Amino acid sequence: MWWRDPGCGHEWQDTPEQRDKGHRLHCPGCRTVLDSLAFHFPALAAEWSPANPVSAWCVRPTARTSFVPAWVRSAIPEHVRRAPLPSRTNGSGCAECREHGKSRTELNRHEAAERAFGQASSGLAVRHDAFVRRTVRSVDITVDITVDLPGGRKLAVEYDGSYRHADRSEVDLEKSRDLLAAGYLVARLREHPLPAPPIEDPGYAEFTVHSASPDPDGVIERVKPWASDR
Repeated sequence: MWWRDPGCGHEWQDTPEQRDKGHRLHCPGCRTVLDSLAFHFPALAAEWSPANPVSAWCVRPTARTSFVPAWVRSAIPEHVRRAPLPSRTNGSGCAECREHGKSRTELNRHEAAERAFGQASSGLAVRHDAFVRRTVRSVDITVDITVDLPGGRKLAVEYDGSYRHADRSEVDLEKSRDLLAAGYLVARLREHPLPAPPIEDPGYAEFTVHSASPDPDGVIERVKPWASDR
């Protein structure tokens, strides 16, 4: 029988039995598959980033890929994340748009960063070969300051509450060093009276904050000129 793919226009001959065998190709010329993510989850496939090495027609919904797929939030293109196929088809959404699990203080500081810089990501998962202890780091606030710094560096803003971070000095130190090694500027908002981690790097700075007077906009306005001068 003759077959024609309505998307690409390719035509070929095959039997129905052969089409249902092996890889079950949707189009042998494009190497797309019948059980693809695009076929079963068109709305999710719309978030499949064009930066991925293959299209959403070439992978199955629960496939284990050799790369971690990138996803772009259709409503907010600035929200880009990486997540395996099974986690997305099982219902995992955009971490940046999910407020569950984030404190009001975290949300307020993220909103202040958006007002100050024009855009900012919250809870972005970052992967980098320079990381020593972990393959992925979740950053409280990430800001692309390419406009301010032609070199294209990014700013990571971490908020350290005195209660939760009282016994996390080593963890905070390792995370800061990983982000610095990956080329990030790192600004830690350390709540009084937390001690300062022993870091001496021009791309690192600490800003003391107080729980009694949070002032998120004022704090971020202190961070902005420091980052712009690096």
